[in-house]
Amino acid sequence: MKVFIRGGALGIALLALNGTAQAVSINTDGRLVISAEDGTFSARISGRLHADANLYDSDRVEHDSGAFVRRARIGVMGHIRNWDYEVTFDNATDESDLKDAFVARQLGPGRLIVGQFKQFQGFEEITSSNDIVFIERSHVSNSMIARALGVGYHGTRGFMGYALSGYNLREASDGGARAVDDGVGGVLRLYAAPIQRDRTALHLGFSFSREVSDLGGTRGRLRPLGRSDEGRFTLFDASSGRDDVAEDARATVDRLNMELAALHGPVAFEAEWLVGSAEPDDAPDQDFSAYHAQISYALTGGSPRRYDLGEGRTKNLRPSTGSIGAFEVALRYQFAENEAVPGAELTTVDTALNYYPNRNVRFMLNYSMAENALTGDEPNLLSFRAQVAF
Repeated sequence: MKVFIRGGALGIALLALNGTAQAVSINTDGRLVISAEDGTFSARISGRLHADANLYDSDRVEHDSGAFVRRARIGVMGHIRNWDYEVTFDNATDESDLKDAFVARQLGPGRLIVGQFKQFQGFEEITSSNDIVFIERSHVSNSMIARALGVGYHGTRGFMGYALSGYNLREASDGGARAVDDGVGGVLRLYAAPIQRDRTALHLGFSFSREVSDLGGTRGRLRPLGRSDEGRFTLFDASSGRDDVAEDARATVDRLNMELAALHGPVAFEAEWLVGSAEPDDAPDQDFSAYHAQISYALTGGSPRRYDLGEGRTKNLRPSTGSIGAFEVALRYQFAENEAVPGAELTTVDTALNYYPNRNVRFMLNYSMAENALTGDEPNLLSFRAQVAF
């Protein structure tokens, strides 16, 4: 990325030396965008920093408290003639992690996208981490695949939206320079917003995905609270620990997710219900489910949360210019169950207080309580995030 940024600066300098700098414009109105005046090229530098702190209280399973950088992303997006592009890296760990890396363009009534991108499933999963109401996504979202290499097509028609994609089950950064063929998946998402007025919207939708993979890592495990790896809840497990499993043995995982969201003035409501099944070749099938419901309220001035029909999701509220900022409170209830294991139930309640001093900065304070009925673990978590995004 350093090479790219330096190269871009060098290119602008060369244009200036050649007397053609007037063909390039730089927009710094809340963001940094470099664009050609003839419209053939643009590049916007994007970034986000999420710095978190977690404080756990639990008497059965020890969860590690501490502070850490959750996300530290830098990227560039824009267009080259008729093609859009985006490349984003996350540098929150010792190794840079490729997140988005795709090209896209308008094709017919919709948009074709090729590369690594966030798959089209789940209302909250589609929503950017900059815009989600709580520090952690719901159990429904964490039951789905996020980004993957694939090909997709999405668009809108009237008050309805559609999206479909086929993808590989490993991210590009997982495979390095090797071919990645651990499994494939596909997803279809349809939604409608029959009500879209100023500060009022109603969203209804669903997505269905099917994934077919080997038995090596076919399982879904949820963190009850925060980012602690201790006391994980197994939503389904279709992996095989046997040495004699056939090389061509496969597992199929299906997920059906229903979406409901509503916005009215300062109030935003969201609910999702996921049902699924994991069907391994050499073991009994496992059915699983998860759901969550949440409500948030914008306490002070500014624009409340907004609905985006193009992506079928909501975006952050924005404080009024010159104000002290905006506050938001929220409550969420969520539940997950592995129906193949008696007593395998996970219940979580989250509360949130968010402060937006301006459109690029947010501070988040969450208090969460969970109960794993299978293990008896009942952790509590006080979490904090400082966020900057542009």
